Parts: sequence; C-alpha cells; structure tokens
Amino acid sequence: MILPGSESNRYSSPAPHHGGALQRASKEFSIAPEHWIDLSTGIAPEAWPVPTPPTDVWRSLPDAEDGLIAEAADYYSCSPSEILPISGSQFAIEQIPQLLPAGPVAVPVWGYAEHSYRWQAAGHQLYWYRSYQELAQLIESHSVNNAVVINPNNPTTELFSLLELQHLLAILGASNGKLVVDEAFMDSVYEQSLCSLLAGQPCPSQLVILRSVGKFFGLAGIRLGFVIASEAFIQQLEPLLSPWAVNHIARWVGQQALADRDWQQQQRQRLERSSRAWQQQLKTLFPAFNWQRSNCFITAFGEQQLCETLYQQMGHCGLLVRLLCSARQGLMGSHDAKDGAAIRFGLPAPNQQQVVLQRIESSNWRPL
Repeated sequence: MILPGSESNRYSSPAPHHGGALQRASKEFSIAPEHWIDLSTGIAPEAWPVPTPPTDVWRSLPDAEDGLIAEAADYYSCSPSEILPISGSQFAIEQIPQLLPAGPVAVPVWGYAEHSYRWQAAGHQLYWYRSYQELAQLIESHSVNNAVVINPNNPTTELFSLLELQHLLAILGASNGKLVVDEAFMDSVYEQSLCSLLAGQPCPSQLVILRSVGKFFGLAGIRLGFVIASEAFIQQLEPLLSPWAVNHIARWVGQQALADRDWQQQQRQRLERSSRAWQQQLKTLFPAFNWQRSNCFITAFGEQQLCETLYQQMGHCGLLVRLLCSARQGLMGSHDAKDGAAIRFGLPAPNQQQVVLQRIESSNWRPL
C-alpha cells in the first residue's frame, strides 16, 4: 500500500493519454494512417452488426421514453429508476468525484488513469492499492471514505470476486462511503458482475456501477454507457447531463444491441476463443514478458526499457499497441521500479490476423 503524498494536490498532473491516437502514431513513425493496424484500444474487433436505422432516427431529437432505459434495465438486472444512460462512462468518471465530499479515496496503482486523475482534480486525497488485500485493509481500517475498483482491471485483467466486493460494500455502507466499480469490460464474464446481485433488489446506496457499450459490443463510436446506482444517486447525477446528452442514433443502436441475446452469447464464445489463441501466440513470439489475458485485450508486463523497445518495433512495422505506465506513475510523473511497465495488445480482427503475424515476424524482434 502506498500512502498519499503530493498526488493529492488539485489539478497538478497532466491529463492521461489514451489508445486510438492513430494520427499521432502516424507522425511519430512516419507511416501513413491507412497502413496501420490499430491494436491499441481493447475494443472487440467484431462489432454488433448495426442495421440501417430508420430515417426518423437521424431526423428526430432523442426521446428519454424510447425504450432504451427499459431494455438496459433488463440487460443489467436493475430497476429502470436506478440506471442512467450517458455519453460513454467517461462522463460519470468525471462527475462522480465532484458529487462527493473531498476526502481520502482508494484507487488502483494500475488501472484506467482517468479515475485517479479525476478524483485528484476534484480535490480528493489518493490512497493507492496494488491488490485486493491492500484495498480491504484501507477500507477495513477506515483510512478511506470511498474506493474505486476496475473489474476486470484494465490493463492488469485482475478480477475481484463477488464475495470480495460484497465484503467491501458492507463496510462502506456502515460508514456512508461509496464503492465505484468500473465494469467496462465485464460483459464477456457477465456472471461476475455486481449487477447479478441486483435482480429484484434495490441497488445499495453505497454502490455505483459503470458500464460501457463500446468495448464488448465493438461500438465505441456511438459513445454510450450507463450508471447503475441507487435512485437517490441517479437523481443527483442526472441534472448534470446536458439536454439530449446521448444522441438518438446511439440510443437506437444501443437498444437493439442490448436486446440481441443470441449475438451476445456468440460474442462471448468468440472473444474467449480468440483471446486465448492470441495470448498463446504472443507468449511464443515474446517469451521475455509476463502475459495476462482478458477477453478483449492481452497485456505484457516487463521492465520499462523492454516495453519501450517492443512498442517502438511494433510501431515501425505499422502495428499500434499501447505502451503503458501505472496510473500512479502517470499521475505523479515519477517511476517506481516495482510498478514496471506494460504493453497492451488488442485482439486483431479475423481478416487482420495473418497480416499482424507477418509484420511481427518481419520486425526481427530481439529482446535486450
């Protein structure tokens, strides 16, 4: 566990970088954008097949009573009064820290860096944890008022169990704290979601769940996500949305995709199969790294210089991967050798797999 320090200063750190910055990579490596294969985002390579929308979807303003909330509530097993459609989970990541009184919050050393950045920007004091045991200690000792869990974690792929999270919820409930659980990558292992505890039950006041349609459904471009929380908390968050915050086409596509249970089951099987095969290929190609798998991305952990070299070699052959440091290192700007570094590989689309392998083999990778 890492005690708080200068990272508690408001607005003291640069904004995090994200995957998908193809134009920046094109300039860095002097390779035209059309020659790249983008493996940097962790978005499912096969998207839900979007049908041609009716003309009215393009011409009409979004309608909050269009059926999206009912369909999403059914998909996430919650009450319609306990779910809020938002323009990607980024909105909630920014707004939730501002709704809560500034104080100590537990955030993961490794994880989507926007969480720690936004809690710090809202004036909260960050307590970093590297494991469930460290997180539980922070909560059990009442060192923190609130806690953030990314489940499964991006990029470590670590998944906390339902029993572990229920234990934390019980303690935070007694102290009027919040457990914010980012389940952006949960759809492919949906039985592990905290949503499974909500069927027929009110959402606990101490729980906030963030869900994304972009990752599993391969629909990042529509910018659709959901907040699942108590009705009282939804009523606090909803007024912060601008009118028509989720556009009509996103609402229409999202409703259809959430209803397509047959495709969802096929997608889970497809991602499981593809990610296992991809991890094995990467392990064989790059044995010097410690490889971790989720169903949407594979992460290689190693020493900083080794990861930087791999990123450069992949870039020179037109493969955009994600070079990562820990969220703590990115926020504080100082390197901790214990954190190391990482490279995240998204899953290549079926029609790209052979080309990706050929480019990797042609890179003549030689670890230092």
